Amino acid sequence: MMMVKDYLDGLKNGRIPGSRCKRCGNVMFPLKPVCSDCGSFDLNELQSKGKGVVRSCTVIYAAPVRLKDSAPYVVGLIKLEEGASIMGRIIGTDPDHPDDIKAGTKVKFEPLKQGDEIVVAFRPQQ
Repeated sequence: MMMVKDYLDGLKNGRIPGSRCKRCGNVMFPLKPVCSDCGSFDLNELQSKGKGVVRSCTVIYAAPVRLKDSAPYVVGLIKLEEGASIMGRIIGTDPDHPDDIKAGTKVKFEPLKQGDEIVVAFRPQQ
């Protein structure tokens, strides 16, 4: 499916592709083929600036098999400046000290190469 390729290519090039509904204005990340609010297929592609704030986060100790060598790691729900939220790894943090990352911490998108995959990741900003 072309949309998956577009999304992965965007991540590789340091962008987070998303969608904006032409009917209701809903903004969605990652890229979607249909509006999650009104069901419209009439969408425009949108590129996030990659800046946002942490809404919540947790440490993953029991990772899926393909990520077991990465555990423990921090994952967060990030509210992007464009208004939508997306899940991603929080890098540059110590999973043994999760209190260093709090709701409201400013972060910036930084693609993380993990094997042959690109993972959505964010780094805390000063």
